[in-house]
Amino acid sequence: MKFLLNFLFVSIFAIISFQCIVLIKPRKNFEESKNLTPPDYSKSEFWAALPDKKDNADLVPENSSLKENQSLAEADTFYIHPTTLLLRPKYWNGDLKDESLNERTDKHPIKTQASAFNECCKVYAPRYRQAAFFVFTKDVPEGEAALDLAFQDVKNAFLYYMKHWNKGRPFIIASHSQGTRHSVRLLKEVISSNPEYKKNLVVSYSIGFPFKKEETGLPVCSSPRDTGCVVGWNSYIWGNSPGRLLDRYGKDTVCVNPLSWKQDEEVSPKSENLGSVNRSFDQLLPGVADAKCNSGVLWIHEPEISRTPNLGKDGNLHTGDFHFFYANIRKNAKERLEAFKAQSVKRGRE
Repeated sequence: MKFLLNFLFVSIFAIISFQCIVLIKPRKNFEESKNLTPPDYSKSEFWAALPDKKDNADLVPENSSLKENQSLAEADTFYIHPTTLLLRPKYWNGDLKDESLNERTDKHPIKTQASAFNECCKVYAPRYRQAAFFVFTKDVPEGEAALDLAFQDVKNAFLYYMKHWNKGRPFIIASHSQGTRHSVRLLKEVISSNPEYKKNLVVSYSIGFPFKKEETGLPVCSSPRDTGCVVGWNSYIWGNSPGRLLDRYGKDTVCVNPLSWKQDEEVSPKSENLGSVNRSFDQLLPGVADAKCNSGVLWIHEPEISRTPNLGKDGNLHTGDFHFFYANIRKNAKERLEAFKAQSVKRGRE
């Protein structure tokens, strides 16, 4: 009887696992992804957000006092969205003509993440042929190829932005999850190696994908007003063991506390959290989450906020990396921009 129960359990688990793989694995060969329509970044339809068009990056949480200010902003934010190509993907990469995929991107990350920068900055967010979620669950050659295709779109979008719109303005990079995988590579291969780009970079908020200090070619920020640097974190419920994260990337993963903006291991209490948002974006909730960096992980006591589930037994709070600290990110972007402008004035006097 015990053998039978064990057999049934293993069989059911195998069936569920197989069904999950079927749900997220692309149905076509990767070669067909290469035939998807490439983005033409001279056309607004290939941007999820632009400062001169109406889009969800213009929004602020309902019932809050926050204000959108893109028309008067003196800086820009180039935002790279996370994975929204999740279930039953046809291709290894997103089809930019897929209206439901674009709607999902706009409804969630553009509204709840990119909008955090609409007071300090004009917001630019490209649509790109993102890699399907499946590539992060299994190491296969097609996955790397899909991610590279996605990165080339992001790189081309950034270069188009720099050539046609930036015009020497200070800029911020912001990203989450897959977007951060691309932003880390963009920082290393494009921005840190170009003196003009590097000079005008205020900060990069590269959130929700683990990376090590040396991977960006830039220093890691260690105070709230540091500029020309990068911040990042990966959120877990306090006391859990994020085995997959630590096993793969070790304890040298970048973690900057989004309440203190320091790399130390001090606890920042909930009282320092200016406001979190949920996926509904219907209010700004202060004091939801505390924060502490330790061994490359951002630890949070389980937050009391609706519709922000953890992702597994290891207490992964990936979906809340940005949401929990929305108002602090918004405020810090303004602080770093002020520091950047003050430094620019000082350099001009020397």
